[in-house]
Amino acid sequence: MEPHDQFAPRVLLAIDDLRLRRTNEAGLRSAGFAVSAPSDADAVQILAESFSPDVLVIDTDMEGPDHKPLYQRLRDDTDSYLLCIDAAGRDRARVELLRFGADDAVSVPVTPDEIVARCHALMRRPREIRRAEWDGPQQSVITLGPLVVDTGRHEIRLGDEEVQATRIEFSLLEHLCRRPTEVASRSELLESVWGPNWVGDTHVVDVHLSNLRRKLDKADDSLRVVHTVRGVGFRISNEILDAAEAQVTSGMPVTTRDEPEHDEREPEPASSIATGTILG
Repeated sequence: MEPHDQFAPRVLLAIDDLRLRRTNEAGLRSAGFAVSAPSDADAVQILAESFSPDVLVIDTDMEGPDHKPLYQRLRDDTDSYLLCIDAAGRDRARVELLRFGADDAVSVPVTPDEIVARCHALMRRPREIRRAEWDGPQQSVITLGPLVVDTGRHEIRLGDEEVQATRIEFSLLEHLCRRPTEVASRSELLESVWGPNWVGDTHVVDVHLSNLRRKLDKADDSLRVVHTVRGVGFRISNEILDAAEAQVTSGMPVTTRDEPEHDEREPEPASSIATGTILG
């Protein structure tokens, strides 16, 4: 990387086609982006962490070592903007990419100028996590029974297990934990985490909470943490609240409810698109 590139927005470019990769790399560099363009999936996954890209431009045909689509692996592990490049003539596939959690999707043929313009558009979206203005001082460590959210160390623990979460997943859980008995609507979570200027399908919240749930289940599949309230939003589950109350009132070991509440998760509408634009 050139010395002046340390202050440039960073793009990690992962495209199988050599010609397409080189032309887009040149176009992005000439537009002022710092670009890393590895040719294999293993290098992409390493650079997704070490290069700290602002935008991931990923060919949907690329697969990881486990044969899982590379863009899915990267969406699970990073909060970078995700721009997917798909094959020609697959409009429905692009819709599914956006529902899955991609920030943007485009099909070939695509010009370097369009990729540059889409990267600039993504960079204009406020991605920094905005802290909500809660009443009273903020706790740096939130403990709810077996669930511990340490905002200072940016750590989540469920029982004895540490849960690795992305920045967005962490901030969503923190929001819910600060008001654990209240239901947070999708719109409220969007404003708190993505910022007040986000306009788009609110089900992008479901995508990230679904990823977080999988990680929490891996830590303890017998304990549900996030409860969906149909037609309203999300809150911390009664299992966690009961365990927290038991610890506070009696000092007894953490227990869970014998009959967990029914989680009224809403199926995503087939036509929903988890994408959005910024006003202003």
